[in-house]
Amino acid sequence: MCGICGVISSKIDTGRRNAVVQEMNNAILHRGPDEDGFFSDDHCTLAMRRLSIIDLNTGKQPIYSNNGKTLIFFNGEIYNYPELKNDLISKGIQFHTTSDTEVVVNLYQQYGTDMLLMLKGMFAFCIYDITNESYFFARDRFGEKPFFYYHNNESLFFSSEINSLLTSPEVPRRLNKSLLGVYLRRSYVPEPDTLFENIKILPVGHYLIYNRNGLQIKPYFTVQYNPDNSINSIEDAAAYIKPFLESAVKRQMISDVPIGAFLSGGIDSSTVVALMQEFSDRKIKTFNVKFQTEGYDESKIARKVAEKVGTEHHEIVVANSSFNEDQFWKILRHTGVPFPDSSAMPTDIVTKEIVKHVKVALSGDGGDELFAGYNIYDWFSYISKLKRIPDGLRKLTELAIGQINNTRIGSNQLRQVSKAINISRLDPMEMLEEMHALFDSKEIRELYDDSFITPKNSIEGFENMSNIRKAMSYRIKYDLPLDMLIKVDRMSMSNSLEVRNPFLDPDLFDASTKLPDLYLRKNGIGKLVIREIMKNKIPRDVFEHPKSGFSIPLHDFQNESFKQIAHDLLLNQEYMRALFHINELEEIVNTGLNETKNSNTGSIYRKTHQLWSLMMLSGWIKMYEVEV
Repeated sequence: MCGICGVISSKIDTGRRNAVVQEMNNAILHRGPDEDGFFSDDHCTLAMRRLSIIDLNTGKQPIYSNNGKTLIFFNGEIYNYPELKNDLISKGIQFHTTSDTEVVVNLYQQYGTDMLLMLKGMFAFCIYDITNESYFFARDRFGEKPFFYYHNNESLFFSSEINSLLTSPEVPRRLNKSLLGVYLRRSYVPEPDTLFENIKILPVGHYLIYNRNGLQIKPYFTVQYNPDNSINSIEDAAAYIKPFLESAVKRQMISDVPIGAFLSGGIDSSTVVALMQEFSDRKIKTFNVKFQTEGYDESKIARKVAEKVGTEHHEIVVANSSFNEDQFWKILRHTGVPFPDSSAMPTDIVTKEIVKHVKVALSGDGGDELFAGYNIYDWFSYISKLKRIPDGLRKLTELAIGQINNTRIGSNQLRQVSKAINISRLDPMEMLEEMHALFDSKEIRELYDDSFITPKNSIEGFENMSNIRKAMSYRIKYDLPLDMLIKVDRMSMSNSLEVRNPFLDPDLFDASTKLPDLYLRKNGIGKLVIREIMKNKIPRDVFEHPKSGFSIPLHDFQNESFKQIAHDLLLNQEYMRALFHINELEEIVNTGLNETKNSNTGSIYRKTHQLWSLMMLSGWIKMYEVEV
């Protein structure tokens, strides 16, 4: 596990280029405190930081191909590298290390870009073909590992983190105003763009080739669903998925250092932990975050899982009102962009504790996307059915709801029904975007005058998918890589911890795409096939308690420090007054800090996170001195 960076340019003096890359590499020291690597010639300077997990003694980078003509700087882990290595040995390739990195560079030498679909792991890498002065970059299928770059007419700068890129004075810091509304709406900017005008991210499942002909980006993987109708019972489905699930967990336990696991008490992390312990001859170390607010805390259930399967369990208490400003700036420093997912805070806390015990931890991320764990999948199907009602009748119903006294029906229910009717007028892709929106279109236009255009979402084969698969594919393409995996990678690596996600194993994912819909969700209950596989291995409480997700009660974290920074960043900064209407900012600050429960104007979660998203935006502009 590492961080990589570099500058490719014959126009920049070699000495100066080396100095720039050294600064870039220093900025990602946390991603690899064990070792560094450096390469420079007349055309490029490449570097990396290494967190030693596999091949502790001979894995120093760069590593060269068998013929010496190609080298690699690699970030990630390839879990099936022993099998791939045996294949290459049978073709006469000789190896000098036991590293997965040496396997990757020789695979490229042997198979070219076709080798990408052979890799089962998480990765972002740079391969340099020295003879042809050509560079090959690639990123894993789901976005577990990051890759940012800046390209002008003469040079290419790249790094695992934006903060590293920005150590170079050549990389501009301009706000991409055309995407400001998109950020407010979605809480992120879709790949390949970022809120920095010219800093891009290599999209998930894509590779980049850079040579004398310029820069080319191409996809090598897209999500496709192909249900197998021969699977005709939940028992069949479980029997089909089980070996892939077990193989994924077993494969990701490969390590030359101690490993542990997150244990939230949910189905996904409990499944991973139970299987890990089953495959281990020693007690697995597990870690749980205990919240004080009811409805967010799953520590009791996590404890029961740990007791049943026999792990060495650790509980980290996150007290209400535990917000501190240093952590706010730390999140921005490592994400490099505004990051409105407040669960980055407990993720930072728990990974900081985990790394005291182990260098690698397995997580349950991805299970909801593969096996339909989210309630929003049902919500999307429900709203889609509303399209059968004539639009005029839907409009009249929505108007009538607005006139109903809130004492007759709970305000929260009224708000949800009204929102559902409104969303049902959109096309399916727009429906999903609106359902995930933090600010709706009306709220954004009230915030600032500039018109905004939401880039059209595009998912291959979307029109032919079932409703549940449409919703799942949306989250896999957008929310998974641009929220959850960013949070996990940046916060864990900020503390020098490697996190692995068995549910994102390519073989397990491919198997999940063949499940008929009826074995995913039924009657509001998701992950039916995982429940069937694990029903005798983890406590019933795991399956019976309501799904909560790994989120924090942000309204309970609003201590004096939180309130002070909120007022300062939203109301006292000239750039915020230049971008937004001050009266709307004042209203967001007021409701975000003072309301403590849901109402007919919105949920408390939404109101506090609208505030948090603007705090993050303002803090980002301030921290990075972004030109607005």
